[in-house]
Amino acid sequence: MTDRTGLVSVVVATNRASPYLAEALRSVAEQTYSDWELVIVDNGVPDPVALAELVAQLPRSRVFHVPPPVTVSLARNAGVAVSEGAFVVFLDDDDVWHPERLQTQVALLRDAPDAPASYCGGWHMDAASRRIPPSWPASVSTAQDMLAGRARMPHICGALLIRRESFAQVGGFSPELSMMEDFELMLRLLQRGDLVCAPGELVGYRRHDRNATSTSLSNLRVRRDAIDGILARHAWAARIRGDAQSAALLDSHRAFERRRAAREASRATLWAARRLRLADALTEATWGLRHDAAGYAGEFVRRLARRR
Repeated sequence: MTDRTGLVSVVVATNRASPYLAEALRSVAEQTYSDWELVIVDNGVPDPVALAELVAQLPRSRVFHVPPPVTVSLARNAGVAVSEGAFVVFLDDDDVWHPERLQTQVALLRDAPDAPASYCGGWHMDAASRRIPPSWPASVSTAQDMLAGRARMPHICGALLIRRESFAQVGGFSPELSMMEDFELMLRLLQRGDLVCAPGELVGYRRHDRNATSTSLSNLRVRRDAIDGILARHAWAARIRGDAQSAALLDSHRAFERRRAAREASRATLWAARRLRLADALTEATWGLRHDAAGYAGEFVRRLARRR
């Protein structure tokens, strides 16, 4: 029987004709750690024949079809379900890995058997794969500090290497989520204990005009409401199960995120007002004053003072 204790299952969920997919998959094939399998979840790619031909060029790789439409959470869960590794890791179809990424994080988890997952830092890059600032470092932090918002959580889901057992114990991704699903999964993993940190830049996150994560005003509104709702739900669930400590940490995190979002809303109010987008300005002002009036007003005054 084949030993699966060191196998890493790499799951790539895609529903588009990504011009970066070949580069993403090549970064897996070029890993110094060779005990991996690759599952590409096809959730409605426009050219499945081209996808099959690309994957056929790679060892230990296969395509698994999931009838669309499903959320990215369901697609990733389906990929994990048909994989076999003791560890699972997720790669977006436009990102890349440092060649030593798997080797580094597998070694860390072997040395920390109680850690549910490992996380790493990384870099941003443009559509032409050129590095662009800023990088996003990873620093050693406790689960409590991350849950409370006192320390930065892993930047993206792709920065995590997760024990299969831990992924199963927390229930995988919440299937209804198509945004902030990585943030929500991390909260559940953190409630199982400290994650182990690989501080090096091991994941390249690409910024381009087809990113699922957008910085548009409407997208920022959806993201802040999603974060607020996710933290509220987790704090409520912690109280229901009698975990007062986690509930308090999550409430603290929610307050932190509201302060940050209120300052962001203040900047957006001024931006929209200068462009005579008065409906947007009113929406941002209403959100900021309702959720953290002091933070909103303070940022508003600071911004006005800087313009004088």
